[in-house]
Amino acid sequence: MDDGDSGAPLEVMDRLIAASGLPAPVSVHTIDSDGNGLDNRLMRAELTDGRMVVMRQSRVATTSPRRRVDFLRANGINTPKLFASDDAGAALWEYISGQTLADSVANGTADRTAWRRTGAALAELHAVTFPASLEGTIDADSLSLRTTDPVESLLDNLAASGPWVEKHRPRLRGALEHVRCFIADRATQIRTARPSVLHGDVNLLNIVVNEDEARLIDWDFPRVGQPLAELSALDEHAYLHGLDGLPSSFFEGYDRPVPRDLLLAYRIVGCIGWLASGDWEEWDRAPELPDAARSRLDKWHQRLLDWSIGIPEVITTLR
Repeated sequence: MDDGDSGAPLEVMDRLIAASGLPAPVSVHTIDSDGNGLDNRLMRAELTDGRMVVMRQSRVATTSPRRRVDFLRANGINTPKLFASDDAGAALWEYISGQTLADSVANGTADRTAWRRTGAALAELHAVTFPASLEGTIDADSLSLRTTDPVESLLDNLAASGPWVEKHRPRLRGALEHVRCFIADRATQIRTARPSVLHGDVNLLNIVVNEDEARLIDWDFPRVGQPLAELSALDEHAYLHGLDGLPSSFFEGYDRPVPRDLLLAYRIVGCIGWLASGDWEEWDRAPELPDAARSRLDKWHQRLLDWSIGIPEVITTLR
């Protein structure tokens, strides 16, 4: 067998394949040389029957996602099939062929069809709804839901970013006050929106597109929350990968009403909140982070900073 790696990861891969009852692998290769997995090591195996599987091995021990995946799939959510997993952070998944949407954007092959299929995949996910005001996590073996006022959450997140704004972007004070007033004025519309299942880590690296479909992968953080929050995060990630945001073809595929002004408000709150978070310092202190991943995160950070400067101009649509 051509392992393409050595040591514990290969042993774990062999153990999971045996536990799943799948045929033996004929080759195993590391597929994360660019560090896209961040906290995970990624390996792909070709089996003797021609099928492909992928192992995700977390660098920290995590509970098996089996019950969570079973719950999602039982409710019509098209996650990749989970063949085997353990409680040490390793899981063996169906391999989804194609390329990530991030790669498609980078090489210029992300056409209107790919974006429409991506929109349709998000719409299918967001069609699994919950009663208004519920929010929380879909954990490994339970749902942890609570009643939450989405208006208060937005305003609280905006207020929590205040110290960062005062230190790094004091000129945004007036613009963010405008955003705060807009959210308060649209409170009824925000509160009546039905929460749904969210992927929880939706970005162009976690979407695989091929000739037939777009699939969401890496279901580590599914949750229940506001679809607009997830759409605004994806809109932001499209920008981080060099686009202006989500193209119109995405919304054609999504085929559900999306108030663009509210989407922008969610994106502003999310952008400032991410800039004010401790993520960037944590990644800076992570010696195990691959150089390619570190470079990508540095570029994202700078693009977020650049976008934040233009907030006073874009809020003119918030009336």
